[in-house]
Amino acid sequence: MLNFLEGHLPLLAGSILTVLLLAIQRTTQDTALRDDLRGAVRMLLAFLALRLVSRFLPEGSAPEGLHKFVNVGWMLTFAFGVIRAGVAFALKLVRMRSPVTTPKILRDVIDFTLYALATVPILQSQLNLDLAGLVASTAVLTVVIGLALQETLGNLFAGLSLQLDRPFEVGDFIRIGEHTGRVVHIGWRSIRIANFRREVITLPNSMVGKEHVKNFTQHREPVGIEMQVGVSLDAPPNQVKQALLDVAREIPQVLVQPPPIARTVAFTDSNAQYMVRVFLNDFALSDSVREELHTRLWYRLRREGLELPHAQRTVTLRRESKHRRRELADDTVRDLLRQVDLFEPLGPEELERLRCEVVVRRFGRNERIIQEGEEGGTFYVVASGEVSVRAGTLQSEITRLGPGQYIGEMSLLTGEPRAATVVAVQDSVLLELDRPTFARLFADYPGLARQLSALLAQRRTQLRAVAQAAGGGPDHSPEAGRILGRLRSLFGLKHE
Repeated sequence: MLNFLEGHLPLLAGSILTVLLLAIQRTTQDTALRDDLRGAVRMLLAFLALRLVSRFLPEGSAPEGLHKFVNVGWMLTFAFGVIRAGVAFALKLVRMRSPVTTPKILRDVIDFTLYALATVPILQSQLNLDLAGLVASTAVLTVVIGLALQETLGNLFAGLSLQLDRPFEVGDFIRIGEHTGRVVHIGWRSIRIANFRREVITLPNSMVGKEHVKNFTQHREPVGIEMQVGVSLDAPPNQVKQALLDVAREIPQVLVQPPPIARTVAFTDSNAQYMVRVFLNDFALSDSVREELHTRLWYRLRREGLELPHAQRTVTLRRESKHRRRELADDTVRDLLRQVDLFEPLGPEELERLRCEVVVRRFGRNERIIQEGEEGGTFYVVASGEVSVRAGTLQSEITRLGPGQYIGEMSLLTGEPRAATVVAVQDSVLLELDRPTFARLFADYPGLARQLSALLAQRRTQLRAVAQAAGGGPDHSPEAGRILGRLRSLFGLKHE
């Protein structure tokens, strides 16, 4: 090898090799091979420059030390260039047989090891160095340096071990100890992860090698996240678990497959613990999904009268009823009912009785109030906030309703499936009335069914945006007659 380097053939071989590597670098689609060849070409270009300098450097006028320096320079750069190119093509063959990417740290270790093996004979031949004696004389210094760099060397070998095991890659979401984030860099000494607050945390490889590592995104499979919640011991477990599943299925980011899971975890002195597990495509959404689960669950449990436990103990004497949470003033409820055209035929006493039967319901932003196609036995008046009425497979918005407007009357009074989906655009409070309440109204007011049928027919026509000119009163239109027939059948009313 040294005889070859001392001759004239290296200049010709280096020139040909440089041209070939440049051509391969320009044409290859392999990014890793292109980067490796770029380093090899730079070393070979440095070799050609130094070799030409050594050829034209005057023998007598130039210092002897300069000649040796230039000769050592072009020999090393030629050897390093050949090694770098050889390792690049060897790794290319490995990648062709295995889809796993070779860790950069491993490639660097191979390069530097071969560089050291090539450097020793060149320095011995050109500078007449006794490397064995040099190593022996610096043994104590080597021990001192080794002790001083103990932690650095530990990080180096730990990083090499991590790269060989490949528990994570750049871009994966991982948890190491108390730190959770996306891997943004893997190096010789440390790794860096960016957490949900966009803080970049540097962790030494030696610490990473000792901790348990959780990888949430390896192989890009769906990842499960869990949330626990405590509910009153009086709440039926099956009802709570059904509420957890319903809330989870309403969140768009939660996958249908694998399906959400709800379980009873434990009973404590103050509450019952429940767990819900949902699956996501991207672990980066976990915080926002947990927040949405907590928010929607509060509204759902509150509507169903299921209490979340408090830190303090309170004793309250009250008569249990479904109306115990009166969240609106009586005058406000009365005014809202008076605005509803369906209740215009009612007198003050009947309106007051109706007010006492109202149940106040709270819905959070983006919560579904009514689902298209489902059966409906409830009627709602918007007390505050705003709701969106949507229909069709694309759930296109038809209209938005605010305070004083009502929804759900058609399904409640005719028994037909819900014709649209209604979603709360913002936090909203609604007044709820059920079918038994309307059955009592029809029994007390025999003519109310015909009047409501006319109003419902007119409302349906407006929502469908069909311009029709009725020849007589609205109660004689075909639509009103059909609605009246279904209403009589559902409530068992007699023909007047």
